[in-house]
Amino acid sequence: MKIQKYHFWLAFFFIIFGFTFSMIIWTIKSAVDTPVYDDKSFLSSYHNVDEDFNKMMLQNNHFNQIYDVKVKINEKTMGMEIKDAFLGQRSLEKKSSNQNLLKVGVNTLSLTIRDKKSQEVVSDANVTFQITRPIVDTNDIDLNRFTYENGVYKTTAKVDISGNWNIQGVIKISNDVGYFYIKTNTPREE
Repeated sequence: MKIQKYHFWLAFFFIIFGFTFSMIIWTIKSAVDTPVYDDKSFLSSYHNVDEDFNKMMLQNNHFNQIYDVKVKINEKTMGMEIKDAFLGQRSLEKKSSNQNLLKVGVNTLSLTIRDKKSQEVVSDANVTFQITRPIVDTNDIDLNRFTYENGVYKTTAKVDISGNWNIQGVIKISNDVGYFYIKTNTPREE
Protein backbone atom coordinates (compact mmCIF):
# COMPACT_ATOMS: atom_id res chain seq x y z
CA MET A 1 0.00 0.00 0.00
CA LYS A 2 1.38 3.31 -1.07
CA ILE A 3 1.14 6.46 1.10
CA GLN A 4 -0.96 9.04 -0.61
CA LYS A 5 -0.28 12.78 -0.56
CA TYR A 6 -3.40 13.49 1.52
CA HIS A 7 -2.01 11.24 4.30
CA PHE A 8 0.84 13.72 4.83
CA TRP A 9 -1.61 16.59 4.95
CA LEU A 10 -3.81 14.71 7.39
CA ALA A 11 -0.82 13.93 9.65
CA PHE A 12 0.34 17.55 9.41
CA PHE A 13 -3.16 18.73 10.40
CA PHE A 14 -3.28 16.40 13.43
CA ILE A 15 0.21 17.48 14.57
CA ILE A 16 -0.69 21.19 14.31
CA PHE A 17 -4.08 20.61 15.96
CA GLY A 18 -2.50 18.58 18.78
CA PHE A 19 0.21 21.19 19.39
CA THR A 20 -2.32 24.06 19.42
CA PHE A 21 -4.66 22.18 21.74
CA SER A 22 -1.81 21.32 24.14
CA MET A 23 -0.72 24.98 24.20
CA ILE A 24 -4.29 26.03 25.11
CA ILE A 25 -4.34 23.51 27.96
CA TRP A 26 -0.88 24.68 29.14
CA THR A 27 -2.00 28.35 29.10
CA ILE A 28 -5.13 27.60 31.14
CA LYS A 29 -3.16 25.51 33.65
CA SER A 30 -0.51 28.25 34.02
CA ALA A 31 -3.20 30.88 34.60
CA VAL A 32 -4.97 28.75 37.22
CA ASP A 33 -1.70 27.96 39.05
CA THR A 34 -0.58 31.62 39.24
CA PRO A 35 -1.38 33.12 42.66
CA VAL A 36 -3.61 36.20 42.76
CA TYR A 37 -3.16 38.86 45.42
CA ASP A 38 -5.83 41.44 46.16
CA ASP A 39 -4.66 45.01 45.89
CA LYS A 40 -5.43 46.70 49.20
CA SER A 41 -4.35 50.25 48.33
CA PHE A 42 -5.56 52.82 50.85
CA LEU A 43 -6.40 49.84 53.11
CA SER A 44 -9.49 49.03 51.09
CA SER A 45 -10.35 46.57 48.33
CA TYR A 46 -9.51 47.71 44.83
CA HIS A 47 -13.24 47.58 44.01
CA ASN A 48 -13.97 50.22 46.66
CA VAL A 49 -10.96 52.34 45.68
CA ASP A 50 -11.94 52.18 42.01
CA GLU A 51 -15.52 53.16 42.76
CA ASP A 52 -14.86 55.79 45.45
CA PHE A 53 -11.44 57.23 44.49
CA ASN A 54 -12.68 60.78 43.83
CA LYS A 55 -14.67 60.76 47.07
CA MET A 56 -11.59 59.53 48.96
CA MET A 57 -9.41 62.30 47.53
CA LEU A 58 -12.04 64.92 48.46
CA GLN A 59 -12.16 63.45 51.98
CA ASN A 60 -8.36 63.63 52.17
CA ASN A 61 -8.28 67.28 51.04
CA HIS A 62 -10.96 68.15 53.60
CA PHE A 63 -9.06 66.28 56.31
CA ASN A 64 -5.83 68.15 55.48
CA GLN A 65 -7.68 71.48 55.70
CA ILE A 66 -8.83 70.68 59.24
CA TYR A 67 -5.91 68.74 60.73
CA ASP A 68 -2.14 69.11 60.66
CA VAL A 69 -0.62 65.62 60.70
CA LYS A 70 3.09 64.95 60.99
CA VAL A 71 4.10 61.39 60.17
CA LYS A 72 7.61 60.44 61.25
CA ILE A 73 9.13 57.25 59.84
CA ASN A 74 12.45 56.54 61.53
CA GLU A 75 14.15 59.94 61.08
CA LYS A 76 12.07 61.56 58.32
CA THR A 77 8.98 63.67 58.98
CA MET A 78 6.27 64.30 56.36
CA GLY A 79 2.59 65.20 56.07
CA MET A 80 -0.33 63.12 54.87
CA GLU A 81 1.18 62.34 51.46
CA ILE A 82 -0.52 60.34 48.74
CA LYS A 83 1.41 61.50 45.67
CA ASP A 84 3.48 58.29 45.40
CA ALA A 85 0.28 56.36 44.63
CA PHE A 86 0.40 57.92 41.17
CA LEU A 87 4.00 56.86 40.44
CA GLY A 88 5.21 53.61 38.96
CA GLN A 89 7.84 51.70 40.89
CA ARG A 90 10.57 52.47 38.34
CA SER A 91 9.99 56.24 38.43
CA LEU A 92 10.39 56.50 42.21
CA GLU A 93 14.16 57.05 42.14
CA LYS A 94 13.74 60.20 40.04
CA LYS A 95 10.45 61.62 41.34
CA SER A 96 9.98 60.54 44.96
CA SER A 97 11.70 61.98 48.00
CA ASN A 98 10.73 58.96 50.11
CA GLN A 99 13.58 56.61 49.28
CA ASN A 100 15.38 54.53 51.93
CA LEU A 101 12.89 55.34 54.70
CA LEU A 102 12.85 51.82 56.05
CA LYS A 103 15.67 49.59 57.21
CA VAL A 104 15.92 45.86 57.69
CA GLY A 105 15.14 45.41 61.37
CA VAL A 106 13.01 47.48 63.73
CA ASN A 107 11.54 50.72 62.36
CA THR A 108 9.65 53.37 64.31
CA LEU A 109 6.56 55.19 63.10
CA SER A 110 5.02 58.07 65.03
CA LEU A 111 2.31 60.64 64.36
CA THR A 112 1.20 63.92 65.82
CA ILE A 113 -2.23 65.26 64.94
CA ARG A 114 -3.30 68.84 65.65
CA ASP A 115 -6.51 70.68 64.93
CA LYS A 116 -5.51 73.61 62.69
CA LYS A 117 -8.02 76.05 64.24
CA SER A 118 -7.51 75.37 67.93
CA GLN A 119 -3.93 74.00 67.74
CA GLU A 120 -5.04 71.31 70.19
CA VAL A 121 -3.56 67.84 69.94
CA VAL A 122 -6.08 65.23 68.82
CA SER A 123 -6.04 62.28 71.19
CA ASP A 124 -9.00 60.24 69.96
CA ALA A 125 -7.98 59.40 66.39
CA ASN A 126 -8.38 55.92 64.97
CA VAL A 127 -5.00 55.29 63.29
CA THR A 128 -4.38 52.29 61.03
CA PHE A 129 -1.23 51.83 58.95
CA GLN A 130 0.23 49.00 56.91
CA ILE A 131 3.65 48.31 55.43
CA THR A 132 3.35 46.02 52.42
CA ARG A 133 5.30 44.75 49.44
CA PRO A 134 4.14 46.11 46.05
CA ILE A 135 3.43 42.72 44.46
CA VAL A 136 2.68 40.14 47.16
CA ASP A 137 0.80 40.31 50.43
CA THR A 138 2.75 37.61 52.26
CA ASN A 139 4.96 40.17 54.06
CA ASP A 140 2.24 42.63 55.11
CA ILE A 141 2.88 44.33 58.44
CA ASP A 142 -0.34 45.65 59.99
CA LEU A 143 0.19 48.60 62.31
CA ASN A 144 -3.13 49.15 64.05
CA ARG A 145 -1.86 49.15 67.64
CA PHE A 146 -0.50 52.62 68.14
CA THR A 147 0.20 53.75 71.69
CA TYR A 148 -0.75 57.31 72.54
CA GLU A 149 1.56 59.14 74.92
CA ASN A 150 2.31 62.86 75.36
CA GLY A 151 0.46 63.84 72.17
CA VAL A 152 2.23 61.27 69.97
CA TYR A 153 0.90 58.06 68.44
CA LYS A 154 3.75 55.53 68.28
CA THR A 155 4.39 52.03 67.00
CA THR A 156 7.22 49.89 65.69
CA ALA A 157 7.49 47.53 62.73
CA LYS A 158 10.05 44.84 62.08
CA VAL A 159 11.02 44.58 58.40
CA ASP A 160 12.69 41.26 57.63
CA ILE A 161 13.75 41.65 53.99
CA SER A 162 15.13 44.42 51.83
CA GLY A 163 13.43 45.71 48.71
CA ASN A 164 10.51 47.93 47.73
CA TRP A 165 7.70 48.67 50.18
CA ASN A 166 4.47 50.67 50.31
CA ILE A 167 3.44 52.43 53.50
CA GLN A 168 -0.23 53.29 53.64
CA GLY A 169 -2.50 54.52 56.33
CA VAL A 170 -5.94 55.76 57.24
CA ILE A 171 -6.69 58.20 60.05
CA LYS A 172 -10.29 58.63 61.19
CA ILE A 173 -11.37 61.41 63.50
CA SER A 174 -15.16 61.35 63.99
CA ASN A 175 -16.48 61.65 60.39
CA ASP A 176 -13.24 62.98 58.88
CA VAL A 177 -10.93 60.56 57.05
CA GLY A 178 -7.36 61.17 55.91
CA TYR A 179 -5.22 58.91 53.74
CA PHE A 180 -1.47 58.29 53.61
CA TYR A 181 0.31 56.41 50.81
CA ILE A 182 4.01 56.43 49.99
CA LYS A 183 6.33 54.08 48.18
CA THR A 184 9.77 53.51 49.66
CA ASN A 185 12.43 50.87 50.02
CA THR A 186 15.01 49.44 52.31
CA PRO A 187 18.59 49.99 51.18
CA ARG A 188 20.16 46.95 49.57
CA GLU A 189 22.52 45.12 51.87
CA GLU A 190 26.03 45.02 50.45
